[in-house]
Amino acid sequence: MPGMMAFRFGPVLALLLLTAACAPTAPELRPDTPGEDPALAAATALSQAGQHAEAARAYLALVQQRPDQAALLRILAAEAWLEAGDDTAAAESLRNIDTTSLELSERARLDLARAELAMMRGRLANAGWLLAASAEHLTPELTERHAELERRLARLEAQPARASVNALLEAIDSGHFEPEMSLALLIEHPLAELETTLLDVAGHTEAMPWFDLVISAREVLLDDDRLGEALAAWQRRWPDAAFDAAAARRWIAAWRQTRPLPERIAVMLPDRNSPLHAPGQAVREGLLAGWLALPPTRRPRLEFHALPAAEGAVIPVWFDARETGADFLIGPLDRRHVNTLWAMPDAGLIPTLLLNRPDRTDDLPFGSLNTLALPPEEEAEMLAIEALATGHRRAVILAQYSDWGERVARAFSETFTLGGGTVVEDRIYDPAASDHSYLLRDALQIDRSEARIARLQRVIGELEAVEQRRTDIDLIFLAARASDGRQIRPQLNFFGAADITVMAPSYIVDGAPEPGRDGDLDGIVTPLPPWFIDTTAAGALRQRALTLFPELDNATLSRLHALGRDAMALVPWLDLMQADPALYLPGMLGRLNLADGVHIQRQVRPVQIRSGRAQPWP
Repeated sequence: MPGMMAFRFGPVLALLLLTAACAPTAPELRPDTPGEDPALAAATALSQAGQHAEAARAYLALVQQRPDQAALLRILAAEAWLEAGDDTAAAESLRNIDTTSLELSERARLDLARAELAMMRGRLANAGWLLAASAEHLTPELTERHAELERRLARLEAQPARASVNALLEAIDSGHFEPEMSLALLIEHPLAELETTLLDVAGHTEAMPWFDLVISAREVLLDDDRLGEALAAWQRRWPDAAFDAAAARRWIAAWRQTRPLPERIAVMLPDRNSPLHAPGQAVREGLLAGWLALPPTRRPRLEFHALPAAEGAVIPVWFDARETGADFLIGPLDRRHVNTLWAMPDAGLIPTLLLNRPDRTDDLPFGSLNTLALPPEEEAEMLAIEALATGHRRAVILAQYSDWGERVARAFSETFTLGGGTVVEDRIYDPAASDHSYLLRDALQIDRSEARIARLQRVIGELEAVEQRRTDIDLIFLAARASDGRQIRPQLNFFGAADITVMAPSYIVDGAPEPGRDGDLDGIVTPLPPWFIDTTAAGALRQRALTLFPELDNATLSRLHALGRDAMALVPWLDLMQADPALYLPGMLGRLNLADGVHIQRQVRPVQIRSGRAQPWP
């Protein structure tokens, strides 16, 4: 498809034109370097003559001859590769540079090369932090280059979808249009920006099928099941379009494989002496499973770093990962280590996906730090929103007497009341007790019903009456785990609350529901992740994985395994997700998106446990 190929190389050509304006100058040699160096002068002359690839090879050939200048020569080679438009070779030249041998001005030069590479790969936030970090140590020769890179970054950040739409309209008007162009030009723009821009050009009737195609695909871009449905619906709306749903899906599948991945990912997980070693191993197995799911040619190099539990131990491990050339970090899992990295001024210079939330989530980090975690409070908030959306307004909360139970109950209560609901009772129970009848009788006001019956009997004598529960509530929220839930739910039924909606976090089920074990949970509504629902694609994957990963029998470790799979799946999409809050990834643990640009949020549709199985709700 020649039209498609032309548009694939178009952005590269534009980048080459932009980089030509900020070409680096020849290096300023150190005082101990001979002023006249024929080999270095020859390499510089090649670069100035526009023979950038040849110049890069010439610089690299000097590395062995001049080991004292090896780091600077690698930077010069990277600059030449960037001029040649070869980001892969540039990244290779920048790898394993010993920054301790660099003067401050040379370190600034390195940061400028890394910033240019980040821009070429679409990592604009990372480029911005690198430019900021290098600003204090610029020599006169680097000042102009730094300013041009900042101007280039501003142009890239301000590039509107309108320019791509105009290019599409020009192609249609010129008669050189091919359907793939609509996807190639527009698919990476944020959905909201596309919708706003396309409203302004709604009068171009010839372009309407292609605008509709882009919007239809962009809404569910990473969701295979819904993408197929959306493209089929598009084809039904435009049956005469010179393109079909199958061709569009093939193009999108091929485009996904062009998304850049880091070349070297450092993974920081607890060492053998840490109390979190077993959870860390479950995450590790999930990461490896996600890594193996990638095509062999696209698999990054994974380097696992053992992280001691000691306070502050993450700092030397982080520096080691940085100095050995990692261009992406995953971890740590321990919240204390997450807090340490969150507070480090330059931790975000390496794009990082933290596997827990810091204590202070209101302080925005410096650089590119994102979090992926499984806080149970998040599920409580989801259930509160779902309860309000389905018309529930008055709730009783029954919470386990523990820090976990208190946090979950508080998250539900705050969200529910903020949305207009009322918590009429808020009770705690002892998880060590097996009989909660006294608590439930009081919370459901069964004892008040009995007292009324007793008073009537004293007045009118013999009376046939059955005590009744309170009727002023329509919801019970259980901040409970599986063992508690299997005791409390039958007792609620016994006291006449079988018809009241009961909601609980997914921890109310010990992994995937089992009919022989979870019949006592019938009726409970919970946001169970797809990983634990056998009828989903994620659930089928879990069932197949059970033979390879024994820890999946443990619900907690199984969640962490799924967390590792989701972490690996997110890596190529974080840049696009940061720019577009509407873009989501259907993960093992739910629908994942970056609504605030920092914390990965999960959206999980609640299910209802019926006969020990997960069924749609409502």
